[in-house]
Amino acid sequence: MLFADGDWIESKDQAVDGIRLIQTGNVGFGVYLDKPQNAKYISETTFHRLNCLEVCDGDILVSRLPEPAGRACLLPQSAERRITAVDCTVIRTDESVIDRNYLLQFLCSDQYLKTVNSFLAGGTRQRISRKNLEGIGVPYPSIDQQKYYGSFLGKVDARISNAEHWLNCLSKLRCYMLQQLFI
Repeated sequence: MLFADGDWIESKDQAVDGIRLIQTGNVGFGVYLDKPQNAKYISETTFHRLNCLEVCDGDILVSRLPEPAGRACLLPQSAERRITAVDCTVIRTDESVIDRNYLLQFLCSDQYLKTVNSFLAGGTRQRISRKNLEGIGVPYPSIDQQKYYGSFLGKVDARISNAEHWLNCLSKLRCYMLQQLFI
């Protein structure tokens, strides 16, 4: 299992293209937010000079900064090489011990987020330290139960997302029809 902070990348370390820098803004609540228009990169040379950690498909990224601190997502498949910023923690599970989808569901739970909130510290920019994040206990049943719950709740999330999409489409259709009707 890997539990590590991302890399300290300053503006001077960034490049026009190369290895993608995943930032806290890409970590949504249970979902990865790709923002290609805001993408940042580092060169291969910088990657080696700074001894960066490459993040992989299926890694869990946890933002240690609000809103909310502790939010997490699974890194989707990509042909791009990627690293992540220092305010993200990378979790790479041993799938024989803990199912990543189950862990992601736990990282989206109210219980977990309340615990994270209790550890926030810092003057102007509150965050949870990696050490405190690592100390949060994760209840885990048998691997078979984890896979079941992770899969089931993932399907529920997909249905919620689909319903939200259709509600958004219907709302736009309603607005359009009202505009056409009352012009």
